[in-house]
Amino acid sequence: MKIFKKLLPYWKDILIVTLTLFLNVLGTLLIPRMTVNIINIGVLGGNLAYIKSQGLTMVLISLMASIFMIISVKFATKVATSFAADLRLELFKKVQDLSINQFESFSSSSLIVRATDDINQLQGFVRIGLRVLLRSPLMFIGAIFMALSTNLKLSTVFILTLPLTMLVIIIFAKKMLPISKDLRLALDKITQALRQRLAGIRVIKAFNMEGYEEENFSKINTSYTDLFKRAGDYTAVFGPMIGLIMNLTLVAIVYFASKLILAEAMQVGDLVGFIQYATSIMMSFLFFSMIISQLPRAQASLERINEVLDLEADRLRSGREILDSIESLEFKNLTFTYPGARLPSLQNISFKIEKGMRLGIIGSTGSGKTTLANLLVRFYDPDSGEILINGRNIKDYEIKSLRDKISYTEQKPSLIAGTVADNILMGDDLDFKEDIISALEIAQADFVIKREDGICSEVAQRGRNFSGGQQQRISIARAVYKKPDLYLIDDSFSALDYKTDKALRKDLYENSKDSLMVLITQRASVVFDADLIVLLDNGKMLAAGSHDELKRTSPEYREILESQDFKAGDLNG
Repeated sequence: MKIFKKLLPYWKDILIVTLTLFLNVLGTLLIPRMTVNIINIGVLGGNLAYIKSQGLTMVLISLMASIFMIISVKFATKVATSFAADLRLELFKKVQDLSINQFESFSSSSLIVRATDDINQLQGFVRIGLRVLLRSPLMFIGAIFMALSTNLKLSTVFILTLPLTMLVIIIFAKKMLPISKDLRLALDKITQALRQRLAGIRVIKAFNMEGYEEENFSKINTSYTDLFKRAGDYTAVFGPMIGLIMNLTLVAIVYFASKLILAEAMQVGDLVGFIQYATSIMMSFLFFSMIISQLPRAQASLERINEVLDLEADRLRSGREILDSIESLEFKNLTFTYPGARLPSLQNISFKIEKGMRLGIIGSTGSGKTTLANLLVRFYDPDSGEILINGRNIKDYEIKSLRDKISYTEQKPSLIAGTVADNILMGDDLDFKEDIISALEIAQADFVIKREDGICSEVAQRGRNFSGGQQQRISIARAVYKKPDLYLIDDSFSALDYKTDKALRKDLYENSKDSLMVLITQRASVVFDADLIVLLDNGKMLAAGSHDELKRTSPEYREILESQDFKAGDLNG
């Protein structure tokens, strides 16, 4: 379990846990021996002074043993929480490091469960296990030694009971491990189902699908519940079985001890002490079995976390060249197929634009428009062909420096919980209020400035306290604030009304004359005045040219204009 190597930095704390547990066990083992002496010497011998002195000593030893236990619990908790925090951070960093393709191989709900519930399982296991796995063997060995020294013949009772207890523990662990793995997967499904249903609650209500969705969720919930019941059934048998073995052990001890006492081969005090040692032996087994009962769940969680951590990052080739500025952009004979897809999403795409130009990418849904954007920001690399910036393959540039020069505005705005300023800055250390306000004005997001809190207005999770059009304008303001060399705007005007759309593009164009701009859309009104318009259909480039050129030469482009009742004069007027 290489993941537990992360406990090594806390070896000093673990050493403190070990030492305090050893001292606690030592004190705990001394108590029965002193009890034996009090009964045999003090009670049977009528020595009251001895009883008092031994009793006081027992109180002091018990107090010290309790203090040592408190210290061990404190440091074990410290190790467990720190270990979990380190693991959670590493998992988050690993997810950040995965390629888009690798990230999408896990559902977001599954990653959330792994980063929360699975790590919590391990944290609890380490917190309890660190003490139990250290204390139980110490207590077991010490109690066995003390029991043997108390009465060797009576100790033969353990020859049968201890192997029987171990057999019950092993059977339980084998039964629980596969169930625990299935429970983890079932929890993933429940989390995913809840996220999807809650995110789509408006659609569900609008189409009166509550009953249908309840039935679907009920099936998933029932499956999870049945697994838990199976686990509960095994646990329900396991606990009483261990208890039964312990009780039978005590009965056997009393029975055989009574014969020894009657034969004057054993004293009453020895029986009391032996019972305490036997209880300690069986309790150490019981606590050990308790941690064993948690092991299958921890093992399942560990495997799920390792599944992510052990995944070798599918890194895109990154050059060392730092991109200072973008002077030109060229797609050259580019073809790309998504992993697992049969047909390519883009085939043999070629075009070129220079600094200060605007490129319009237009086409129907599924034509490959967004795929071009994904390739440009290097979420993926093409199967063949090249993307050239300043005449060089973008693979030659360091990825961070490439993305620093691009402002990418997606189809569906991604807003984070925080303030409007947080969403525009996106981690930027600089916080120029005037620049933020200017970006909002260019994006026609005056509604933010007019709010009482202005740019400090709170943004709810996923921006749900703003309308779709407002979210788009905030995301565009984010792109403007970055002052990029290349604007990559993927259908980000779709929720805007005609007047706002026109004003936004006018201000945006005026403030980005020295940048390249790629506008991806289905609407001719967005790209009609672009320097170059590329028409895509089913991943193929049907035509490329200016608006006037395409009107003359492309029947497909004319069909788009007619279907949208497009009139350039209306937009210019």
